Amino acid sequence: MRRLLPSLLAAATLATAAGAATDPLQARVKTVRSAIPAAEAWNVDHGTYAGMTLVKLRRAYDRTLKGFRVRRATRKGYCIQSTLKPFVHYDGPAGPMRRNACGVRGAVVPPPDTTPTPPASTPEQHIRYATPAIAAYAADHGGYAGMTVGGLRHYDSTVSDIVVAWATRTAYCVESGSGAEMFHRVGPVQNVAPGPCPPPPS
Repeated sequence: MRRLLPSLLAAATLATAAGAATDPLQARVKTVRSAIPAAEAWNVDHGTYAGMTLVKLRRAYDRTLKGFRVRRATRKGYCIQSTLKPFVHYDGPAGPMRRNACGVRGAVVPPPDTTPTPPASTPEQHIRYATPAIAAYAADHGGYAGMTVGGLRHYDSTVSDIVVAWATRTAYCVESGSGAEMFHRVGPVQNVAPGPCPPPPS
């Protein structure tokens, strides 16, 4: 769903927000937001949010995830809650982020004051900055098959200087740069790595 894009973009932006580590509330927000891309990847892979847990998200998508619980996961939605106070929770897939535990309609948590993210200037940055649009595309289309740069620009007009080498329902590879400065990412699990994309899975 395209309405997911603001949340996914926030996940990337807040990860480097100044002051989030010293503000307990924003630290909890950062923790919960970090889980959103993995939750959406689970939905793409399984056609449902049901069965999703922290342990399973860590094992399948991002081993750095911690500090939250999946308090509810059904076919169409989920609720992720911080494990430390002050509690915050996110009712996915549309949000917003709220104070208090899942099931309690707390106040919406405003985003912290941040400086705008600078434009991408390296191949690695071009790939990372495209990731929220890729996740949004997958949420809309039930996977990555048919994904193009033009299609990604429907979600984020700033996506540039990348090539979609291949895309299947469950995985993709994008490249940026050339020669010794070429990088790629086999998503949604692997990190950005040097060199061109490997062949698609057979």
